[in-house]
Amino acid sequence: MNTQTIYKVFAVIGVSLLLASCSQEPVEIHYASDECTHCKMMITDGRFASQMITEKGKAVKFDAIECMVEYQNNNRENTVGAKYWVNNFNNPGNWLDASQAQFIQSEKINSPMGASLLALPNTEAARKHLEAQPGKMLSWNEVKTIKLKKTRSSGH
Repeated sequence: MNTQTIYKVFAVIGVSLLLASCSQEPVEIHYASDECTHCKMMITDGRFASQMITEKGKAVKFDAIECMVEYQNNNRENTVGAKYWVNNFNNPGNWLDASQAQFIQSEKINSPMGASLLALPNTEAARKHLEAQPGKMLSWNEVKTIKLKKTRSSGH
């Protein structure tokens, strides 16, 4: 191998490592030890946990979908190019791309910050959920307009 070929091999390896380190895939949340970036509450309920992965691959974790939305709305400059992930309410640990998920604002199930938002993988799963529990379906664009209740003692 000549020197030029060796440099090309190292360049390809370097670029591959750089791209791998900037993954926007969801990361593991350590329940009962990770803290919500927005409200500073301990993340304890996987059914509602969410996360934003920045364009550079940094994970920003939240205890509720509404905390992630509020953080996004208040930190636009830090969220450009970010990818948003929500837990499948029926299967915590199964991360859903927020832009593809179907959301429900429940009348009976309370999320940690009180907006009662939960995510499901598709419209069919949402309809089945609504047959058993009252609420309304929302799109990701509708969810992004939800405001946190200011009555919580967590400083909101």
